[in-house]
Amino acid sequence: MYLFSWLFTTPPLAMATVDEVPYRSPVPLQWELARQTEIFLEDSLWPQAYSLLFNVLASGTISSTKAVVPLPQHLAVAATILVHPRTTTRAESEYEKEAPKAALRFLRLTNSLVGPTDAKFNLAFGFSQFASSRQGRRRAESPMFVEHDNLDTRPLNTKFNQAASVWHCAEDFWHAVGWAFNCSVLHPARWERWQIWLQFMCNVLEDDWKEREKKYQEAKQNQTDTSVLPENSERSEKEASQGAEPKEENHTGKKPKAKTVVQDDLGIFRESLIFRYIASNTTAGRNRRIMRAIFANGKANLGEFKEVFNDELRIPVPDQDLHNTKKRAGDINLDKDDYGDYQNNSDEDFEADQSSTSVSPPAKGSNTKTRRSKRTRRGTRNAMDEATDPIKMAKNKTPSQENSNLAPLGGYTSLALRQQLLSILSSVSEKLPRHFMPLDDLYDLFVENIRDLSLPIFQQFISPSNLPHLLPEAHSTLCELLLFVLRESSAPSSDDNYLTQAKLEKCFLPYAAATPSVGNNAKVSILLEALMTLLHKSKMLSVTPSLAEAVRSGIARREQASRDRNSIEWAYLKESGFRMKFMVEHILP
Repeated sequence: MYLFSWLFTTPPLAMATVDEVPYRSPVPLQWELARQTEIFLEDSLWPQAYSLLFNVLASGTISSTKAVVPLPQHLAVAATILVHPRTTTRAESEYEKEAPKAALRFLRLTNSLVGPTDAKFNLAFGFSQFASSRQGRRRAESPMFVEHDNLDTRPLNTKFNQAASVWHCAEDFWHAVGWAFNCSVLHPARWERWQIWLQFMCNVLEDDWKEREKKYQEAKQNQTDTSVLPENSERSEKEASQGAEPKEENHTGKKPKAKTVVQDDLGIFRESLIFRYIASNTTAGRNRRIMRAIFANGKANLGEFKEVFNDELRIPVPDQDLHNTKKRAGDINLDKDDYGDYQNNSDEDFEADQSSTSVSPPAKGSNTKTRRSKRTRRGTRNAMDEATDPIKMAKNKTPSQENSNLAPLGGYTSLALRQQLLSILSSVSEKLPRHFMPLDDLYDLFVENIRDLSLPIFQQFISPSNLPHLLPEAHSTLCELLLFVLRESSAPSSDDNYLTQAKLEKCFLPYAAATPSVGNNAKVSILLEALMTLLHKSKMLSVTPSLAEAVRSGIARREQASRDRNSIEWAYLKESGFRMKFMVEHILP
């Protein structure tokens, strides 16, 4: 489709940050520091472990061009600590609540100083436990826990490693995404933690892709610079050794290594973290499952994207919290063998995750986990328990809560993350259409999932000022495709591959929706308003008699076609039309 030929003519503006502040060269972590960190993690001293790694990583960063990088296992455990119930919603002390903060500081610094590639995020953030379960085969073991001879994959003896980690409990990245967005609608307490994890992961995916784009462009430039050289590299090296300008010839003799990056059918992009997540599932419905995860709303997708951790929604009873607090307040007396609560920390959260990733009752006759029954005794549930119960939440929702603004998709932060993921997928589709899907097919899926959204959410997705993750070119293309679906059939088509003022006046502005629904007409008006804004920002829109007439006639046509004028959708339609008139009369040159 020619409509997409100009989507990615220039790299995102954020690319400049990679050029201005290059990543530092990685230096392996010394064995002594790695061992000390492992001791901290084994003893559940998580804040100390990641404060140590943070200080080591940050030392000498003002003048040094190198940075000491942690092991992938440290990164994997840190990402689990961000979201695991044991350190978040079920943390038993302020000390444990400090662990996610320390882990997040460490993860962000690693990503900003070293970058996803040199930090080996591909090893740290791999969902490999369920790699083959979707095809019905035996679950595969993660390489991180098998290759003991490799320091980068040697397992750590920590509570958050292996079966209790998010990388094992989640089926794949899209399972975690779908559950996180379900939490944004149904479970605010869990969403508070999942949004931090998901925001970090989205930033990592973006940074990893941009770094690979930069390397690809550099290799492409090197290929152009060396295109005049003989194809036989041995001949070039021989000529360099015999005489003229040996330094220049020796330097160029190494260029074919960079040249292979471009010739390998964009292999550098196939090694990206986001493509690994996409390719982890090879079933026929892979692409639609990805879309369902991004647009999960706590309703139809709740059965597909279930909770990641076992009993994730369970919260501690206040009496038990008070008891634990009193125990922690006591002094530790080693002479009297009084260790406070050090040896009494409950490992139920970890044992449950290791036994299964789904909620299941214990076997008959089992002596495990007898301290707490799966069924809460009558009278012990409190208001917080009921607030996080999905069944009671559904019953207690009022109509105003159900339809208020952005609640059906979890609020502004949730929408921003969803659009950020769509933007990342657009980049992948543009570079790897054969391995992922063509760009026009991807945008067809976007349209399929966006067009039926409620009007407040639809406006947030479309408005250029609210969620500016998409490039202006991609944004205008999405708006055009939505208009092709929603506008009346009598509207003419155009041979122009690019959006112009003439095309806007001829094909879009004067027309209403295909149905008399006031909601659809409001969506058409919002889309037209967005296109006018995008053209204005690009200095491609100016006031002309034809533009003013197209805006005026289109507003009248959409209002006349709409029937229900006592609904909130009518207010959206009127307000959008007013803004378009105001733009023509007071803003446009």
